[in-house]
Amino acid sequence: MILRRISTALARAEDGLAALNLAAVFGLVSYEMTARTLFGSSLPWAEEMSRVLLISLVYISAVGLTRSNGHIRVEFIVTALPDRLQGAVVWLSDLLCLAFALTATWLGVVFVRESMRFNLSFAHSDLPFPVWVAQLIVPVGFALISLRLLLRLLGARSGAATDPQGT
Repeated sequence: MILRRISTALARAEDGLAALNLAAVFGLVSYEMTARTLFGSSLPWAEEMSRVLLISLVYISAVGLTRSNGHIRVEFIVTALPDRLQGAVVWLSDLLCLAFALTATWLGVVFVRESMRFNLSFAHSDLPFPVWVAQLIVPVGFALISLRLLLRLLGARSGAATDPQGT
C-alpha cells in the first residue's frame, strides 16, 4: 500500500513536470516566432534552449510511458503465450529493462562528469549555464525510469497505470 502511494505521488510529480516542460517549450517557441515576425529580433539562446527543453520532454515522457507500460514491445508474441507465461515474460522484460536503465543511468553520470571536467559550454548561444546542466536529464531520466520499473517489479502501480495484460 505504501509503494502504491509513492507511485501515485511520483506520477503526479512526473505529470506536473511534463506539463511545466511542455508549457515552457510552447511559451519559448511562441515568443520567438512572434518576436521574429513582428519585431525582426530574436533571443540568441532561444533555439538552443528550446532544443534542451524538447530533449528533456522526451526523457520525462519516457518515464510516463514506463509508468503506464506504454513502451515499445512485441505485443503479438506476448499475447500469443499462455496467461501464466505472459506474466513471467512481462516480469523478465521489466527486469531486463531495469538492468538497461540502471546501466544508462550510470553511463549518463559518467557522461555528465566528463562534461564537467572539461567545462564544456554551449558553443553558439549565450545560455547562462554549462552543457552538463542540460545533460543531467540523461542520468536523471534513466534513474526515474529505473525507479518506475522497480516499483512495477515490486507490484506497485499508480491509479492511472495499468498494463494490457493486467499483470
